[in-house]
Amino acid sequence: MEELIKQFLEDEVTDLTYNELWHFVKSNSILRGTFEGQNHIVMKIASGQFIIYHVNIGVENTKYQPAVMVARNYLLKKINSRAYELKLPDIQNVFD
Repeated sequence: MEELIKQFLEDEVTDLTYNELWHFVKSNSILRGTFEGQNHIVMKIASGQFIIYHVNIGVENTKYQPAVMVARNYLLKKINSRAYELKLPDIQNVFD
């Protein structure tokens, strides 16, 4: 589980995607939806619950795919931790 989240953060949290990803996760207006990153999909299944999985292009009839379910505040904290590592500008506050 932790390895999938770590890989997700390394691949998807960048200067170009941080704000879009942050607002997708943080928004109470978006109850369900999908954020498509370069290598991962984040599915919002409720306002505070997300499923993250790696994109497997070209795999037909996949019966098992590693995925992880995370809560909103946990995911926001992880996204910000990665943003601080990268020293990104305009990092948002989790509890605003």
